Amino acid sequence: MNSVEFVISSDEVIWIFIFLLYVPACVISFWQLIPRLSRSSARLASLMLLAQLLVVVLSLETTVTSQFDNWLWDFHEEWNIPATLASTQLGMVGGVALITAWLARASPATVRFYLAGTGCVFVFLGLDEYLAIHEFIEAWEFYYMALGLAVVVATLAVARRSARTAWIWHFCLLFGLALSALGAMVFNALPPICDNLGSLRLDGCLQFYFQEEALELLGIWLALVAMLGHFSDCILMPRARVRAFPYALPALWILLLFLNSLVPRLELRLIAKPASVDFESGMLLHGYSLENLRESTRVRLFVSARQREYLGLGYSIHLVDQVSGESVAGLDEWADRQHGFWLFGPDYSPLHGQWMEVHLPPETPVNRALSVVLTLWRKKGGQFKPFEVRASDHHLVNDAQVVLGERVVAAETTVSRAEPLAEFDNGFALEAVDLPERARPGEFLNISFTWRSKAEGHEDHVQYLHLGHVSPPKEGGSVEGGAESVKTGAWFVYDQQPLGPRLPARLWYSGLADSETWRVPLPTDLAPGQYSVFTGIYRARDGERVPASDAEGARFVDARVPLGRLIVER
Repeated sequence: MNSVEFVISSDEVIWIFIFLLYVPACVISFWQLIPRLSRSSARLASLMLLAQLLVVVLSLETTVTSQFDNWLWDFHEEWNIPATLASTQLGMVGGVALITAWLARASPATVRFYLAGTGCVFVFLGLDEYLAIHEFIEAWEFYYMALGLAVVVATLAVARRSARTAWIWHFCLLFGLALSALGAMVFNALPPICDNLGSLRLDGCLQFYFQEEALELLGIWLALVAMLGHFSDCILMPRARVRAFPYALPALWILLLFLNSLVPRLELRLIAKPASVDFESGMLLHGYSLENLRESTRVRLFVSARQREYLGLGYSIHLVDQVSGESVAGLDEWADRQHGFWLFGPDYSPLHGQWMEVHLPPETPVNRALSVVLTLWRKKGGQFKPFEVRASDHHLVNDAQVVLGERVVAAETTVSRAEPLAEFDNGFALEAVDLPERARPGEFLNISFTWRSKAEGHEDHVQYLHLGHVSPPKEGGSVEGGAESVKTGAWFVYDQQPLGPRLPARLWYSGLADSETWRVPLPTDLAPGQYSVFTGIYRARDGERVPASDAEGARFVDARVPLGRLIVER
């Protein structure tokens, strides 16, 4: 005999769960809880429950015609209508508790202190529900469990000394917290069910995030009813203006969330470096801030885009070696939409702020110039597609990567034990030079320079190397800068950055100590003989040499530092 098999869809399972959850909750609440509230409090509790049911039904029944619609009603997403409702309910619980603590002057001090403390906890939870503050708190689960346990213990302690008429509100609060914890800790941990359950066959996979959010929403509504109960009991014969206080809380909370969406505009004016980078799909980078720390680089981005285009957007920040072009550290993050506001629709273009911090691995090479590079991307068809840049006032690595800034990882500072050969007026010092005695035309001249810096570099400098062919001095010849004044023949000139392209002088830092070996290609037709060797530095922007002095403070003529003699052999 064939067994009967029943087919049920995941949506039908959710509807059954919602029915079994909300019908008993509504019956019990309107039988035992709502009648005990003041008239205004009862209206407010009923309106919030109606709003919750409306959001639940619309989330299940709304026909999704776009990615934006899917995000707008999805209980599993952030910063949308369900998330706003959850945040508003938590904020209202905290607001009602704080109002009650403020106005209930006839209540014992312990009760008022309890209400004020509980109110602060729920206001924080309401902000965290929308702003995701916990993501910046390490091991936040432990602290939140401790916070919840503290509220439970405080509620039980206050309930012991409360009148019997107030016990129902304490129980209502504890039951609401238990429901929320059941959703957050139990249902959230359940894996999806895709297999048949005996004779019951699921059409598709059953995910539990909707049930989790529904339990949390209903649990916080019960907490709101509990606080409205305390408000009704503690404030005897309230004036009309006092009765209207709780009514204003939803509007004030929504206004607070809206004002939060304006925060990036204020930050852009106060702390950001202006930028104008136009990406495809209408993405605009308006500004950013950059902070280079010892072990990380922090970036704050300010990007605007239509809300429909912002869905699925991601950012990448990479620290790229300027010589090799390889990334030494990077971070990829989905775009944070908490500064958007769904109320204005998919074509509204809010300004979003995004914090990103790229941590440097321990093996990151020191004293190398790194570019801070930004890429915008979106995931399509399992691939991450970067957005092309249509116009930019910043340097581009390619058609999709923008250079926001640069940094260098400093080496450990060492103490110099030798007098420098030359000290330059900009704070740079040439500490030592390793110059060979002989060289040959057409070969490389290997010469090493050791540099130190007592100041921060702010602009690029170029170091020059001069070889002057000399003949024996005439009788009565003068001395210049410690070297013989000579009748010169042809001069050989070679310029490059002091430490090469790996560390431009604009990135030098106070305490820098580093060396660079130059491989100078000598011309094949370089005349043999004896050469005087000089060096120095000049500013790249105007070619002006930087004055230099020896260890005793004597100035070098023409800002040229004599290094000695070099014999060029055939």
